Amino acid sequence: MSVIEDEIKEHALGRTGVLVAGIASVKDINKYAPEGYHPDDILPGAKSVVAVGGTYPTRGAWKAPSKYLIEMGPSANVIASRAVGLAYWLEDRFNTEAVVSVQLPSISGHCGGGVTWQSMKLHAEMAGLGKRSMMGGVILNPKYGFMYYASVITLLNLEPDGPIKDKVCPDESCIKMYEKEGRTPCMEACPFGCISGEIENGEIKVMRWDRWKCYAVSQRDRAHGIFIRRAIKKALEGKDGEMKQILYGEEFAEAQVMLAFGTQKYFANCWECIKSCPIVQRGVSK
Repeated sequence: MSVIEDEIKEHALGRTGVLVAGIASVKDINKYAPEGYHPDDILPGAKSVVAVGGTYPTRGAWKAPSKYLIEMGPSANVIASRAVGLAYWLEDRFNTEAVVSVQLPSISGHCGGGVTWQSMKLHAEMAGLGKRSMMGGVILNPKYGFMYYASVITLLNLEPDGPIKDKVCPDESCIKMYEKEGRTPCMEACPFGCISGEIENGEIKVMRWDRWKCYAVSQRDRAHGIFIRRAIKKALEGKDGEMKQILYGEEFAEAQVMLAFGTQKYFANCWECIKSCPIVQRGVSK
């Protein structure tokens, strides 16, 4: 690792408030990312991705109800703000170009349906910040457990860290539970059976996550679709004045916010599987 890579990591860790930082090669990421979702699709000519992780919930936050964690636990927007500062610093310090990866887009990527333009999982994994877990592929850091990730795409041709080689998930306690009961703590904790998989020789052989089922049941307010349909039906049946009152009224406005904001903020966010994970529990004390 040369001086420039060390300087970037030192700045990220010392000046932006993140807990971990690593570098991934765009070429390596493109081996796994689908066409249209490559970092250089966003920034033509991009060579590297600087990934950062942090802003995980405080020790006290983990004791709060799961639904409360959704609201007061640090969101992905917080770590993204750290990445914004890093992007500006990279451009200024090295006379280059950089762009922050968008995590929670108002308009999804080419695949639609809440699929983001760039995968923070893939960026973090290829930068050596953690490995995928049985919990829907959530990236777990070997020291801190669960955290949020963000990344900066840049033209700088940096030496990559690459994926970590040591196993993170499954934990030894999870292996023992699986051998005895055929399930892991996260599988048991999921109230709707969205997580399943297989462990063989102490390693994850198969990991299954019913994404859309998890998506649906994790919504804090699942009645917004009903509110909108009811409001439109009333509006169409009423007179012009009544129609305006309904469509511009409080209930319809709140329903629109829940539908638009909730589809991203509450996506796979009931927290039950994560709170049950022994790796996460150990990381909380760090």
